[in-house]
Amino acid sequence: MSMTIDKPLQTRRSEVRLISRRTARSILPLSICAIIVLIVLAPLLWAIVTALKSEVDAVAYPPTFWPSPISFENFLRVLSGTNFTAELLNSVYYSVGSVLLSMLVAAPAGYAASRLSFRGKGALMLVVLASSMIPTVALLVPIYGLLDKFSLVNNAFAIIVIEAARIAPQNVWFIQNFVDSVPQEIEEAAFIDGASRKQTFFSIVLPLIKPGLAATFILGLITVWNDYLTVAVFAPDSARRTLQVAIVNQVLDSLLQEVLPSRR
Repeated sequence: MSMTIDKPLQTRRSEVRLISRRTARSILPLSICAIIVLIVLAPLLWAIVTALKSEVDAVAYPPTFWPSPISFENFLRVLSGTNFTAELLNSVYYSVGSVLLSMLVAAPAGYAASRLSFRGKGALMLVVLASSMIPTVALLVPIYGLLDKFSLVNNAFAIIVIEAARIAPQNVWFIQNFVDSVPQEIEEAAFIDGASRKQTFFSIVLPLIKPGLAATFILGLITVWNDYLTVAVFAPDSARRTLQVAIVNQVLDSLLQEVLPSRR
């Protein structure tokens, strides 16, 4: 006689139902995330597919999703352009230089805002936050007047300083929050061991907030890289322009070439 006794059928059914519910609960969030990712990536995917089409297929109606045949003519045309390398280097130069300069100012300022107590600190931080809300368009005319007075129009270092001043307020707030997450007891132990405020900042606080510094660097880099107005207004020379300015100019030139002949 077998000593193994099967479970009742009702118990097995309840287990199957429980497993099915758990599976449904896990599949639903994954499905929602997949849909969101698809919506976000769809424009990027469409841009890549369009870039692989010929000029005729790219403007054909109705549009086709997959290029046939695949063409790299657009990439070769861009890479063989006379100003592409210079525009790419200018974008990298302005972006990296501006973020590094802003971080040199924002890191100690954020640390001071987090650790030091002084009268009016709250009001000062609100002023710093409010300065980041000023539209760039509102500052174009006065800044251009200053640059023109000192012959700094088309000056690369002036562009870097302007961009750094633009992102420095938000970087100060970011770094202040990251420093707030570091327990003060660690710094107090360093002070007891004889470390100065400077040594504590460079040897203890900065290494502990490296992920926050990296996130702040990336956000600032994206902000400066995507900026169009600053370079377009303060560096109109073609040798100083960035990829963003070149792309917008190319689109505008293409539109003008289509609109003007039709009006004639």
